[in-house]
Amino acid sequence: MLYDVLVVGGGPAGITAAIYAKRANKTVVVLEKFAVGGQVNLIGKIENYLGFAGVEGSELALTFSKHTKELNIPVLQEEVKEYQLDGNVKKVVTRKNVYEAKAVVLALGSHTIPLGIANEEKFTGRGVSYCAVCDGNFFKGKVVAVIGSGTEAVSDAEYLSGICKKVYLLSDKSVKSLQGDNKVTDLTYIEDNKEKTVAIDGVFVAIGRKPDTKSLRGKLKLNAQGYIKSDSKMHTSQDGVFVCGDVREGSLKQISTAVGEGAIAGTEAVKYISLQNAKKLVK
Repeated sequence: MLYDVLVVGGGPAGITAAIYAKRANKTVVVLEKFAVGGQVNLIGKIENYLGFAGVEGSELALTFSKHTKELNIPVLQEEVKEYQLDGNVKKVVTRKNVYEAKAVVLALGSHTIPLGIANEEKFTGRGVSYCAVCDGNFFKGKVVAVIGSGTEAVSDAEYLSGICKKVYLLSDKSVKSLQGDNKVTDLTYIEDNKEKTVAIDGVFVAIGRKPDTKSLRGKLKLNAQGYIKSDSKMHTSQDGVFVCGDVREGSLKQISTAVGEGAIAGTEAVKYISLQNAKKLVK
């Protein structure tokens, strides 16, 4: 089957793009390797998404899933292995199938780079966060540590300093382990070849994110970090291919902005198809 719009990625950006294309009466399919909502499923409480003063990520993801079902948008749990994006008909290859579409929307997201230290995974969502803007308010008036050595870490520390009682800024290479029972309470790091432990309420890891674009190298313009380049209307370097969400260069990496970008990408994909159809009629 030749779809009008194929969306790769079922997070907030991808689902929104699919909804806009579907409401424009286009045939749509979404490919998502994990579950509808993407990484939203892994987030704890969310307080900065309009209309939801306090909602668990998994609960919000469930509303996304219900919305796709109400509109009869198929979301298939398949991981893409190869892209063929040139030409009027785009091909997306998974382990199971080859999908064809007139337009493709890439909403691949990106994932945080973990520290790889003792108890980090145990306390993720229980004191350990990878997004200061998302979770900073949960630690208002408390003591936190920002771990990282780049501009992202400095920026996060500055942001949190206006919210938290005290902020430690530590190099990721110096941190050894985290301690606590049900949540993180202490952090051990190395300074002058000696171990030091400080009491903290939260830890913000800021050593970067990594986009899932390895299979797109040489097919689209990417920046040095692997994020997809685009214009303000989500057009990539390849005609008929659009991008939205965390995988886009310059994205704020927030649910709200992902939804906005998804709306633009879905709308632009529909416009692209209409233009292609008009060109055929003129011929």
